[in-house]
Amino acid sequence: MSNLAIYAHRGVLTNAPENSMRAFEDAMKEGATGIEFDLQLTRDKVAIVTHDLNVERLTKKDALLTDLTFNQVRKLKVKQPKQKAVNLLSFDTLLKWLVKENIPVNIELKESFIGDVASIESVVKKCELLSSVHISSFHDEILRVVKWINPTLETAFIPTKKFDWQTLGTLDHIDVIHANKNYYFKQMYWDELKKANKKIRYYNVLGTEEDLQQVPQEIIGWITDFPKRVAEKQRG
Repeated sequence: MSNLAIYAHRGVLTNAPENSMRAFEDAMKEGATGIEFDLQLTRDKVAIVTHDLNVERLTKKDALLTDLTFNQVRKLKVKQPKQKAVNLLSFDTLLKWLVKENIPVNIELKESFIGDVASIESVVKKCELLSSVHISSFHDEILRVVKWINPTLETAFIPTKKFDWQTLGTLDHIDVIHANKNYYFKQMYWDELKKANKKIRYYNVLGTEEDLQQVPQEIIGWITDFPKRVAEKQRG
């Protein structure tokens, strides 16, 4: 039996849109030990809890978030079938709840943060209010800035297929890897992690797998859309 941390990927979406307050609240009720969410920036540099740079998928408005002011974003509604429409959530609003409830978080900084040191620093400073937090990104340059601003803050790199795992030992600005379980749940990657003295969390975990109970020590957590199933599978 394993008892690794379970981060709900954008919350639980059964009754609420992704990255919404209701989705996060439901996640904690369903066995998550923490939540994972994404941040993008508005034109006036307000961090918004959303995955896509273009807001069309969620709001039906074809526009880049970086072209909209926060006041414009506040007027948008996230519309999902058979669900009550909600506003896009700001990081500041979510942060108040996270601090109050003392919830561990994985914050993924998206492409709108690339090259914006001031906005990265703003997020990093606000993370000081949280008792358990790590910042992840597909973008190596973002994590380098995070580590430069706060060397003690845990960083997690999300690799693509072109990433050279043999370079891990040279990447001091990366503490942990966040990897797709479908591609990287293999001994060859665990060997590279061990040599580099780094750990890994896996995403795209369904909770139906048979290999969640006895895992290598390099694995320290799961990121999943199904925290309840993963928690039950871990307990056996």
